[in-house]
Amino acid sequence: MNTKRKKATKAAAAKSKTYRLMPELVPAPLWGVSAYRLFGKTKPWKEIRQDTLELAANKCGACDADSPQLSCHDAWSYDDKTRLATLIGFEIRCQACHNATHIGRANALGFEQEAHAQLRKVNGCMQDEVDAMVEAAMELWERRSAKTWTVVVAPNLLERYPRLAEVPLMIPTA
Repeated sequence: MNTKRKKATKAAAAKSKTYRLMPELVPAPLWGVSAYRLFGKTKPWKEIRQDTLELAANKCGACDADSPQLSCHDAWSYDDKTRLATLIGFEIRCQACHNATHIGRANALGFEQEAHAQLRKVNGCMQDEVDAMVEAAMELWERRSAKTWTVVVAPNLLERYPRLAEVPLMIPTA
């Protein structure tokens, strides 16, 4: 089997398998669009973070670590056909899992090996599976980064946190 075909087969396998922790690359036009960036360390953000920490029992949602440095991660759903990015919730991540989730950023900051190690550890998988996961995520990121997105907030989040309506709605591509 040729190398290109092997890679495609591995990427397809990574997409079909369920893992606890996956790379979630934010499309380039959406970089910086987040509840934290909107609110900073103000009262609305502190409320969101505290609620999310309580729901997660002060543990990482991926690896169950109860590290003192837990991040509140925006959870997004992307509809590639309608080009709709929906903020659907928040999740707690330890620093290692947050780096693995944002693996593109981790790579840029020099944490690639640590992020890969965390993906292996949490998912109980081998490096070739991690490589396939990352490759599939990068391919998806490239396709999504070429699009113009409309950003919305899920109705249940708006009901709970009305100030999330201030998240920018239309993100033009460069």
